[in-house]
Amino acid sequence: MPAFPPAASGPGSKIKILVADDSQSDRTVARAVLQSVGYEVVEATDGQQAIEVFERERPALVVIDVVMPRLGGLEACRVLKSRTTRYLPVLMVSNRNSVQDRVNGLRSGADDFIGKPYDPEELRARIEVLVRTQAVFDGQVMAAGAQRRSRRDDPGLEPGERAHTPMSMEAFEQRMAGVFAEAERNSDPLACVLVELDHPPWGKDPVDLALRAEVVHGVITGSIRKIDLVNPRSESGYILLLPNTHFPGALTVAERIARQVRRRSRASGGRGFTVSIGISFYPNRDTRTLGDMLGLVDAALERARREGGGKICLFQHQGYLYAPDDDEADDDA
Repeated sequence: MPAFPPAASGPGSKIKILVADDSQSDRTVARAVLQSVGYEVVEATDGQQAIEVFERERPALVVIDVVMPRLGGLEACRVLKSRTTRYLPVLMVSNRNSVQDRVNGLRSGADDFIGKPYDPEELRARIEVLVRTQAVFDGQVMAAGAQRRSRRDDPGLEPGERAHTPMSMEAFEQRMAGVFAEAERNSDPLACVLVELDHPPWGKDPVDLALRAEVVHGVITGSIRKIDLVNPRSESGYILLLPNTHFPGALTVAERIARQVRRRSRASGGRGFTVSIGISFYPNRDTRTLGDMLGLVDAALERARREGGGKICLFQHQGYLYAPDDDEADDDA
């Protein structure tokens, strides 16, 4: 099988792949297979080390085992996906290859799943598909970035539109820090919201994922005020900051987003899809810094996703789980 040539990430560079597996023999096989077609390989022996190596090496793609010490592959995959704003392909590998095992892997955020022991040709082929998919996403991001820069240069752009214009996570975190400091100074309420696509068990086609994310983005921007901040957090999620917003107001916004996403996805005649939403608040006895607020909103989103998706989890002085539906029934937990 002819190998897909790795696209260089810089002059004279190769695509870097992280292989995380507690089995030395399996890491050795994967490294040999990938290096034979020109990829650069870095390794980790467990999920926690995989996160540390990822932060240091910033690989373009991750191959990760499900069962590992300290931190398993499913949990590590969720963390890795949350720590990058670009599309990060993750290939999950496991000795367990049942339908439920594959479903669990995909629901954790993995883009593909391969059972052990894997055939070298199949491993190369699956990596090639993920590399091509990443190239498509990167091309779309570059095109969108050029369009956004053109719009930012337009003097006719409204201040509210600027607040909704995507930016780097570093720049967005600086803006969030400013809003949080103002809320702290004035003792104003503030809500932080994470909206994440629930990935269907039948898989994640990249084009389908991009179209779903576009629907979610349209719903969000149509559901918030001009003073609210919104920015992409991953290829399938968004982070919002809602100034002067208490618990009831945040729930209203989240409920509107959840219902509109479901309705619009069904209106096209497809299978429909849902989002999971996590929310945290200031002031709150557990929120003294912006970091506290972001940690709690991450935990709230994870709780919503653990409940099977389509849920809203709000964390104020305790967790509150809400299941919006078209009839406005709720589920308190």
